[in-house]
Amino acid sequence: MKESIEYRFVPQNTAEFEDLQRFAVSFDHTVIAHPKISHFAHYRGKQLIGYSDHVFIPTVYPSFHPEFTKAKDVIQVMSDWKVHCQLSGTIGNIAVPFDNRDGTGNFPEATMQKLGLMRLNRELYSPA
Repeated sequence: MKESIEYRFVPQNTAEFEDLQRFAVSFDHTVIAHPKISHFAHYRGKQLIGYSDHVFIPTVYPSFHPEFTKAKDVIQVMSDWKVHCQLSGTIGNIAVPFDNRDGTGNFPEATMQKLGLMRLNRELYSPA
């Protein structure tokens, strides 16, 4: 049987939040404590595989540790978020990084289209 991914809210200023910050550093990411950001850890079984920063919900910034994450995990998280937005009646955005050093990016346009997601060509900013 396929293990499903569990999403756990991680409150800021807790030991679990500090653990999440250390996890993110292990694959060159940073989890920032901010009053307008909610953090959710992604677990497959007991293994922490990634996390999402929910900034000004409903925009989600998913991050996945390359050592622990399988392609199907990324697809499941993206699809789960899409369904959540559809069921809750919100638009819901997924923000993903594009690394164009090799011209393909971490999330190529074709992959996003297969997931049923449309590129908005927008950058997001927050007041400092």
